[in-house]
Amino acid sequence: MDIIKKIREMSFEHKAFCIFLCVHLIVWTAVGLIRTILPTDALEGIYWGNLHDFGTPKHPPFAGWVTYWIYSVFKTDFSIYFVSQAFIIGGFYYIYKLGKIFLDENRAMLSVILLEGCWVYSYITGYYGFNPDVILLFLLPLLTYVFYQCMTRNSNFDWVKLGLIVGICFLNKYQTALILIPMFIWALMFKKEVFKNKMFYISVIIAFLLFLPHLLWMIKYDFFPLMYFEGELGGASWFNHIKAPIMLLIMQLSAIAGSILIFGSLKFKQKSPLKLIEKPEKEKVWLLMLFYFFPLIFTVIMVAIGGATRFRWGFEFLYLSVIMLFYFFPTKEISTDDFKFALKFAYTIMLIVFLALGGLLAIEKNYRSRYPVNQIYSDMNKIWAQKYDTPLKYFGGYIEWTLPLTIYGKDHQQIILDTKGYKNPWIDEEDLEKSGILIIGRDEQHIFDDTKKCCPYLSETYKITPEPYSFKVKNFFGQERQYDIFYHIVPPQN
Repeated sequence: MDIIKKIREMSFEHKAFCIFLCVHLIVWTAVGLIRTILPTDALEGIYWGNLHDFGTPKHPPFAGWVTYWIYSVFKTDFSIYFVSQAFIIGGFYYIYKLGKIFLDENRAMLSVILLEGCWVYSYITGYYGFNPDVILLFLLPLLTYVFYQCMTRNSNFDWVKLGLIVGICFLNKYQTALILIPMFIWALMFKKEVFKNKMFYISVIIAFLLFLPHLLWMIKYDFFPLMYFEGELGGASWFNHIKAPIMLLIMQLSAIAGSILIFGSLKFKQKSPLKLIEKPEKEKVWLLMLFYFFPLIFTVIMVAIGGATRFRWGFEFLYLSVIMLFYFFPTKEISTDDFKFALKFAYTIMLIVFLALGGLLAIEKNYRSRYPVNQIYSDMNKIWAQKYDTPLKYFGGYIEWTLPLTIYGKDHQQIILDTKGYKNPWIDEEDLEKSGILIIGRDEQHIFDDTKKCCPYLSETYKITPEPYSFKVKNFFGQERQYDIFYHIVPPQN
């Protein structure tokens, strides 16, 4: 009864905000169900978590652990999509809490609602499922909020929480460093006394102890996961070093274009002039500027040096973007009518992006979203069984075709992960040699290359004979596309 009474006493804005969060959760969980298999990032997470190790070929282990635990408990694709959006809703909550530090109640809620115009918070579940970036969409707002609480309240419990969160952030993705540096700079500028506080050092020790097992794992294996990041960079020509940072900035702007559009429309409706805040608080200005622009500038410099970028790089640091709009370009007081206007605009964008993304997932005939796992898994096991009495134990080759087979397949065969020439921590090479392996590749050249990578024990005279194989992908409406690929069996060695 107390809950019902509290709901009745809530303002229209608060009720609308809670409903918005529920609708967002339902809509962007549902869109992923148009797929017939989980996105590659989520499949990788399940596989990495199943390895029960302190590292992966690409990232620290935390995302893999969480993804595997979720999938092993609920055993449905739905659970991955739901938890992905649950993490995003958790991030929204702490963006709202951060908004209340800088803004009034209504603007704090709109700081979340306007992020519906930032398609990072919608498309990411349908296209990537659950990965370290999704986790950061929750952890970074949480980390920023707890950091500010440490700087202002200075309670021992806040410092312990900060250490735990930093440690988990580093166990999730190395880019956490891009937020720790602004934290350190801001503390030097405004709160030097924290460096004399023993709880600061206890917090650092907690974070380090959480990260230590992964660090020791990295040292043991010569930091080979960093080679993945190095491989993501590296432009083909000098022009790429100019084009890459420009493209990154364009992608950052395009990501928040919808939020800017809603904000600008609200300003226009209010006939509120576009001018900077007259009396900003220095501490708050620098916190927003450092936490938003430092990661962006560092990433721009990084891609300029490397000469390559990926379209989602840096999106996890956009969580302060709408708070900055409201803080630096103040609107008039937000009335109920203004709130309704912004809310309707946000729902309109939600509908447009849902129809676009959902429509694309429904009509595309792409193996990444509609891979015929059962057919291919059955065919590959039959091909193996025709030649050998022993069970098929290993898959190798193109990971986007082998991952679904090992996750959804009955026997959950192991796959060979690319470790860029480093020793593979997860494969017993003696067992691999005794058991044999089935390689799947996009073309004959890939079969040759992948066979040599997966089976370094093979002699130079070993003959690789790629065999053709075809499968069809059907979209939501039954339209088909055929993929012609190859496979090769490296037989068990006596």
